[in-house]
Amino acid sequence: MNRSIDPSFDSAAATYDDEFTFSEIGKLQRERVYYWLDKLHFFKQPQTVFEVNCGTGYDAQFFTERGHSVIATDGSEQMVKVAQSRNSKLTVYQRNFNDISIDDNVRKSDVIFSNFGGLNCLSAAELATFVDDTALLQKKDDLLIAVIMPNHCFIADVYHLMKGKFKQVGRRNKKGSLEVDVNGEKIRTYYHSPNRLTGLLRDKYCIELKKPVAAFLPPSYLESFFKRNPQVLNGLYSLERIFGNLNFLSSLADHYILVAKRK
Repeated sequence: MNRSIDPSFDSAAATYDDEFTFSEIGKLQRERVYYWLDKLHFFKQPQTVFEVNCGTGYDAQFFTERGHSVIATDGSEQMVKVAQSRNSKLTVYQRNFNDISIDDNVRKSDVIFSNFGGLNCLSAAELATFVDDTALLQKKDDLLIAVIMPNHCFIADVYHLMKGKFKQVGRRNKKGSLEVDVNGEKIRTYYHSPNRLTGLLRDKYCIELKKPVAAFLPPSYLESFFKRNPQVLNGLYSLERIFGNLNFLSSLADHYILVAKRK
């Protein structure tokens, strides 16, 4: 079975919004994504957005409210159901990565968008195939926007060092995949550095933006600690706003955003 339609994600659908979307960390990280999109004037004029791995549909709803036409897809049947229930007017259906190349809606779209690690479901080889497929379908000046987890996370490593969890330090930086717990299920996850992704895109796309989304903001699995220590989270968010424009921090962040324009 293809990992992009792994039913393990179905079990996370009912609690995903509580555990990430509406968590304090999740809200701050999404605010940073929208901050960078706004810097590109993404919300100034209506566009047709094809979303990959839409999850529970929060971004699709947000983009629709700001005038975009959104076609949202996800490999999980239950995630699709939750997204459809968010707004009956949203166009949401089940679609895995391997079927992107045969989806006519991609050709009709101006933007392909994937938020918060959707593309981390793909191995290096699968990511290369995804880039090739989208490049064949996109028109000149179409955008590919991805928010991805790199293979280093500075703030998580600092936390694990302070807690004496030395085996957790640098856990992302390994060959192959890492099994990540999602609602009790082990999900195979691949971490892709900004250099790897830009290398795949370079021949067919111009890189418009590469920025950290959470260089100082922690991963969402540390929510319980930072909920007990909100002043620490607020301090980290201040650092994010001050230093989050430094490109090199993209490779050390929990997530980074990369925006590429089709040549």
